[in-house]
Amino acid sequence: MEFLVGGSALLLLVMGSVQLSLLWAGQGAVETAAHFAARKFALHARTDFRKAKEAALAEAASLCLHRPGGKWGATQLTSIEFSRHDKGNPTHSARPGEAYCLRLTHWLELHVPWVNRILFSVTPGKKAMIKGQYFLLLQSSRWVTVE
Repeated sequence: MEFLVGGSALLLLVMGSVQLSLLWAGQGAVETAAHFAARKFALHARTDFRKAKEAALAEAASLCLHRPGGKWGATQLTSIEFSRHDKGNPTHSARPGEAYCLRLTHWLELHVPWVNRILFSVTPGKKAMIKGQYFLLLQSSRWVTVE
């Protein structure tokens, strides 16, 4: 009996550490994706603003996909908001020296069985359950100056 209780507790502890390490890697990937997306946007925003926004989103989605535990379905849950410094939402063009805030939002799926339900219930941040899958919201913001 003690073996079953101890083994279950040990298994839950190991699976919890795996899920937390995937969550930590996911947050690192979102931070990295926000950095590279902001850089790509800054380089191309002056020439073609719309394509620069699309390229930034593609860069962020690609980096969020290729993180540990990334899935193709999770890239559809990645979005970027652009806002100009002191002027609210941007227009359809960018001038050199303008500052933009890129806010990357990525929904991370909790993969590990049993632990996903526990982590989902105790997490204070934004979360969603879609078709029996548990997701946590990860965000990162970067300020960038158009070159």
